[in-house]
Amino acid sequence: MKRFAALIVFLCLSQCPDVFAQAAGFGSISGVVRDATGARIPGASVTVANESKGISRELVSNEAGAFTAPALVPATGYSVTVKLAGFSDWSAKSIDLQVGQDISLNVDLKVAGTVSEVTVIDETPLVESTKSGVSQVVNSAQIQELPINGRRVDSFVLLAPAVVPDGTFGLVSFRGIAGGNSFLTDGNDTTNQFYNENAGRTRISSQISQDAVQEFQVLTNGYSAEFGRASGGVINTVTRSGSNAVHGTGYWFFRNQDFNARDRYATINPDEKRNQFGGSLGGPIKRDKLFYFFNGEFVRRNFPLINRLINPTFFDGSGAFIQTCTASATQCEAARRFLDRQFQTLPREANSELGFGKLDWLATPRNTFSASFNGLRWISPNGIQTQAVLTNGNGIGNNANSTVRTRYGRASWTNVTSNSMVNEFRFGWFKDRLFDYVNPALIPNETGPIGLTVAGQQNLGTATDYPRLNPSEQRFQFADNLTWTMGRHTMKFGVDVSTVQDYLDILRNRAGTYTYATWSNFALDFSGNTTGAKRWQSFSQTVGNPILDFRTTDYSVFAQDQFRATNKLTLNYGLRYDFTNLPTPTVTNPAYSQTATIHEPKKNFSPRFGFAYSMSDKTVVRGGYGIFYARFQGALLQTLFLSNGVYQPAVFLQSTTPAELAAGPVFPARLPLSSTNLPSGSVSITFASPDFRNPYTQQADLSIERQLSRNMSLTLNYIWSRGIQITTSRDLNIGPEGAPVTFRINDASGNQVGSFTTPTYRLANRVDPRFQRVIQVENGGRSYYDGLAVQLKKRMSKGIESSVSYTWSHAIDTANMGGGSNALFFDTIRSTYSGNYAADKGSSSLDQRHRLVATTIIQPTFTKSTGGVTKFLINNWQLTQITTVASSQPATATLRVVGAPFTGAAFNTSLNGLGGSNRVPFQPFSNLDIDKVFRTDARVSKLLPLTEQVRLYVNFEAFNVFNHISDTFVNTEAFSATGGVLTPTPGLGVGNQSQGFPDGTNARRAQVSLRVVF
Repeated sequence: MKRFAALIVFLCLSQCPDVFAQAAGFGSISGVVRDATGARIPGASVTVANESKGISRELVSNEAGAFTAPALVPATGYSVTVKLAGFSDWSAKSIDLQVGQDISLNVDLKVAGTVSEVTVIDETPLVESTKSGVSQVVNSAQIQELPINGRRVDSFVLLAPAVVPDGTFGLVSFRGIAGGNSFLTDGNDTTNQFYNENAGRTRISSQISQDAVQEFQVLTNGYSAEFGRASGGVINTVTRSGSNAVHGTGYWFFRNQDFNARDRYATINPDEKRNQFGGSLGGPIKRDKLFYFFNGEFVRRNFPLINRLINPTFFDGSGAFIQTCTASATQCEAARRFLDRQFQTLPREANSELGFGKLDWLATPRNTFSASFNGLRWISPNGIQTQAVLTNGNGIGNNANSTVRTRYGRASWTNVTSNSMVNEFRFGWFKDRLFDYVNPALIPNETGPIGLTVAGQQNLGTATDYPRLNPSEQRFQFADNLTWTMGRHTMKFGVDVSTVQDYLDILRNRAGTYTYATWSNFALDFSGNTTGAKRWQSFSQTVGNPILDFRTTDYSVFAQDQFRATNKLTLNYGLRYDFTNLPTPTVTNPAYSQTATIHEPKKNFSPRFGFAYSMSDKTVVRGGYGIFYARFQGALLQTLFLSNGVYQPAVFLQSTTPAELAAGPVFPARLPLSSTNLPSGSVSITFASPDFRNPYTQQADLSIERQLSRNMSLTLNYIWSRGIQITTSRDLNIGPEGAPVTFRINDASGNQVGSFTTPTYRLANRVDPRFQRVIQVENGGRSYYDGLAVQLKKRMSKGIESSVSYTWSHAIDTANMGGGSNALFFDTIRSTYSGNYAADKGSSSLDQRHRLVATTIIQPTFTKSTGGVTKFLINNWQLTQITTVASSQPATATLRVVGAPFTGAAFNTSLNGLGGSNRVPFQPFSNLDIDKVFRTDARVSKLLPLTEQVRLYVNFEAFNVFNHISDTFVNTEAFSATGGVLTPTPGLGVGNQSQGFPDGTNARRAQVSLRVVF
């Protein structure tokens, strides 16, 4: 495999004089020089300059009259000057270049003597005449001036079309794909590959300070071949740099409980205090040559967690305990008192320090060097759970202290090899360390650190996976890229080599978990169990070696071309190839040779094609198609290494199997972590299918963009996506279907209202009795997305900047994706029927049928007077807002099996004995509506000009101004199954949580802040 990977690099290097991968942190300015007749003019001198950045790029138009200045730092204030003997000079000024943008200029030279200079543009063109994909840039004005909760800039991704929240923890989904996103910083990969999330994940305040970010690009659909390792979207952050002027900021944000509305499910509004403060400084070390920028930011937050239980099968509307208990009165009372710990306000903090530094050196007009470093230290006692209120027991029974250390650095060298060729070399280093451990105060004396589920209520014990280092991830990335302009072609060639190491110290469920079918059985075992009886329904625990260390190496090459076929038509096409050198499992299971290897796909070719046709100077039609492969996720490799039945045997014992009941412990004991003499058929194994491949998406789009006025544009997009080879799991050991079983369906009064017959999976049909499950990870899932997006944008003019984005879409899948759950649990069965993924096809939990987002920045001038009263009281106000109106993202009705669903069931957790999905099998997925979203975030700012160079901003922000609280979770249990009868569960569809990111609630939050700018 290493020889094969080396061959890829050799072939790329042999074809290009200098090559490198994505110039993803830059933009470009290009154009075509013509005379009055429209004929293209070669030999014109072109100067692309930015005075504040010390940039001056000298070019000459080629034989096709074209020029291109690639690899330009995104910034405001670019100018382009064109000169040619016999013609008047031409210039364009005040050009704002954004990341990923190609600004195309039409340069029409006039014969000398008519005028001395022609200035044809004094602002950036609204319509991009060469762009073919669906993307959006969140610019520096939006980042600094729009209201942002917690100063986490990647939250602005939700301003883009075809992007929706994935759960309530800050994840996002592009086009109905769960995960599969790529996160870049100045073009370098800063994705946590283990989780396939942004660095540090979403528990932290932010992985980089808002003040260190200049802008970021959101690539939604149809992006070019230079972008890869993503089947979803790409989020590319560009950091700030110094300039020829010294600029700095100092800021402080404050909030406490007096600003907060009470969460819908909180009994009190607990004390809360957050201080977020920092500053930045940038400027020249040597004018026009060497620049610096530094930022530091600190968070001190105290935010207690309210934990309680809302479960209609446990408590009635008045809060009285209603579970039936047939144990002795003493035992029943002791068990009930055990629940008291679930009703408390838990102390919790989150403290972090962020630091960012960057140096830019323009060594010569043709050579630029840049280096940057970003670091985060985050500590949060009892902070694994970030919600304001938890009603499912997670705050006590699934919580821990959390720490994150994130660091990454970058070095780059950009060389203007010639007037037609630019090369960039980039090196990146990335380190993400996530370590968590249980607070001893959360471990009950009565049970110790075990997990506990009783009568369907989970999280009654303690989090069982801790302590864990999960993971410590390190990446070394080398990239080299060439941009070559030749005639009407602007070509890019690139290679990228990235090595990722994941080191883990984790034993999931190391403390063991007990499950009881009824409260009576739990009460009998909880106290007074003098005979050592075992009344649990199941017991599970993982034993073995917690240490794992593995590496992957990604090799990527691409070639792409932007071909200006005519004055109106631009074609963008390219090809990308990705290969991942996967590690070989170090410990294997001799019973199954499949555990010894992981297939390395070698056919991950990704063609990309797009076009842009200028119907006029104000109207562009564009479209494209491409294939986009996801990266191999570290969590999947972890599963394939550890879950082979030898490295970390995961024991699952069911009381309906006498041998397993006999081998299990007496509550609340656990198995020794070094246990090896485990009952036959109690341990599962997992391996990848022999032809396992990367999931990928096919994406297509068709759009039309129209400039409505000098400052306003309208875009219509049709967005199409199909997810293929999505990761799924099949139990090869379940055996053939057994005789069907019919269940009676009752109403709440006990009257039969129907019946349901299901095929069954039986223990007697198990293929290999040595193992419980034999899970094959394969590629059986599909997803389907169709969307129509409308965007209306108005750039700043007359004191107003605004945008409105509306997306209608329908997301369908066969893998029950969403909430990030598919990204972590590859060794579980999630389908309703063995291997029949099509039977689970339905609206995705990520489906958000309607979504409208509107933003506004208003800077009114009430009077033209410049007196002190005017400056300090009347003028210099600003109002900004973000309004979101969206459909609900649905939930799926479930059922709970009490005891065994039928005699001889292979597993007791699902109606048909498969032990997979617990959805109601005669109802569709996503059949429960949750609340719609109506939310407005707003900021009011007052500028106080202290001196000519120093300005003070006083700000007040409110998030969810009108306090429109929406449920984000509901009771999903529709039925309980006992003795062949399905009985309705009261409270189906009733809300139980109103979570939100990043505060853990969507109830109104507000803050005040001061900001000094000089």
